[in-house]
Amino acid sequence: MKQLISIEFAKLRKLNSIKIILLIYAAMVPAWMFFLDHFYNLIITPLLPFQKALWAFPIVWNFTTFSASFFNILVGVIVVTVVCNEYNFRTMKQNVIDGMTKSQIIASKFVVVFGLATVVTLYTALAAFVLGMINHDGTSFYENSHYIFVYYLQALGYFSFAFFFALLIRKPALAIILFVVSFIAEWIIGIALTIGLKNGVYNYFPLNAFSKLTPSPLLTEFKKINEQQAAAQGKKAEIIEELSLSDNVWLSVGYICIFFAIAYLVLRKRDL
Repeated sequence: MKQLISIEFAKLRKLNSIKIILLIYAAMVPAWMFFLDHFYNLIITPLLPFQKALWAFPIVWNFTTFSASFFNILVGVIVVTVVCNEYNFRTMKQNVIDGMTKSQIIASKFVVVFGLATVVTLYTALAAFVLGMINHDGTSFYENSHYIFVYYLQALGYFSFAFFFALLIRKPALAIILFVVSFIAEWIIGIALTIGLKNGVYNYFPLNAFSKLTPSPLLTEFKKINEQQAAAQGKKAEIIEELSLSDNVWLSVGYICIFFAIAYLVLRKRDL
């Protein structure tokens, strides 16, 4: 396993595009958080009785992972690029010639996906921790920290989809374009089905399930306020039908397993 990791790391170090994308990710996450914070303060907060500090524990875990989730698509482009380059440069075929088995080659690709998910999650967790400590007001440190786990699952979900997608297309430019467009296409189809059927079928779409792992902290608070006000008036709050976080976790795990299983079968049967 150490040899596989060292080989993949050596390949990644030579790709300047990966370094640029990761630097953009690292810069954009805090910048986007500052933008969202100002947007909430100017537009949303005056309309809602929301008093919690977004930069302090415990809500900072949710706020940071929600903000970072927008850029998982960007890192997914790295996965698409790496996999497609393997075909373009016939790296996998050369690895077979050098003595590696197909199983080892497949494992090395999975290492890349899990490795990138780990890197972005550690960075996001560090950002949330630092911001939370700077703005610490004596509240619970551990509360809401589970969002780091679900963020890792979300990153792994997006990257497994990117991995699966790249294997099917194999052309870098086309694969990247279609990968990004697939998010828009699923959203349009999901909204159309929701309007037509009104039974929450969009909840079970893979990319939507991944996105719901890191909900907007203000939207979550708004739902709580809505429920409290409705309860005080003796009414039932009107909310859009959605899956619980635990249901989304299990659904996401299922989709991740499916994407990896199909990718494994494709690599096993296809000529490298």
